[in-house]
Amino acid sequence: IKQEGFNPNYILTMLGRTLSRVRVLGFVVHKYQSDNKEYSAITIDDGTDTIRVKAFKGMLIFDGVEEGDLVDVIGKVREWNGEIYIIPEIVHKVDDLNWITLRKLELKKQEEEDREIKKLVLEKQKSTSDLDELKRLMQERHHIEPERVEAIIASEELGEEEAEKSKDTEESKKKILEIIEKLDSGEGADYTDIIEESGLDEQTIDPIINELLSDGVCFEPKPGRIKKL
Repeated sequence: IKQEGFNPNYILTMLGRTLSRVRVLGFVVHKYQSDNKEYSAITIDDGTDTIRVKAFKGMLIFDGVEEGDLVDVIGKVREWNGEIYIIPEIVHKVDDLNWITLRKLELKKQEEEDREIKKLVLEKQKSTSDLDELKRLMQERHHIEPERVEAIIASEELGEEEAEKSKDTEESKKKILEIIEKLDSGEGADYTDIIEESGLDEQTIDPIINELLSDGVCFEPKPGRIKKL
């Protein structure tokens, strides 16, 4: 989430924790350095997804780190052109694989605590008149900071929005599949005809078609034509 001015950007988790600085343990799956050594990056995989760690202006922070290494990275979260990445402050090469087990246990404990706090805040929200009263109550009786309460409420609202978007997307996918079947005379439905028949714009249709293709629900028998499996 981007903030104005000099306030740091942050990630809002679904359990209501704001993260402007993160710590990620993962294996290096790719390493890159520009010819002039002014820019370098590694891509790390923590078992759930991959993320790039970028260093600028000739930083030597990745020296000694190679593909296949296990690294512990601490850094600030940034976003550019839709990509979330990390500006590193510390990159530590880890030789003991037991660190993976330890980190999983730490994260599991943290997640359980976060779930309990979020559950408590949402329960108390039902008996308070507004956000200010809720923040005051949680701080006085449960020692939970007002900023944390705000983040938890924001994460819940975001989750509801995402659920609604997911529902809309599923309904759109179903509609597009029906149109593809209707327009398919044997060689697949023409992409332009699908757009016209749906009444949706290309920016809406394109990601839906791509998802149907990547999920293996549809395929392209020839360029520009979509067919349901």
